[in-house]
Amino acid sequence: MPIYEFHCQACDCSFETLVRNSSEKVTCKQCSSPNIKKLISAHAIGSGIAETACGSAPCSPRPPCGAGGCPSSQL
Repeated sequence: MPIYEFHCQACDCSFETLVRNSSEKVTCKQCSSPNIKKLISAHAIGSGIAETACGSAPCSPRPPCGAGGCPSSQL
């Protein structure tokens, strides 16, 4: 269940909320307006390093691609 960031175009308020499913109606927490826009979250944009699974140390090594692992040309 991801937490999304929204911006209300009615009252200029920005807020975060937990969205349980895509059909759930989200309204502004301050003015209850449905006139909101979903924002791109900074944590959703990654710049990790390829050698680790999560992109930052300490972390486990990158998992193999598919069932048989990556060909050496893709490492």
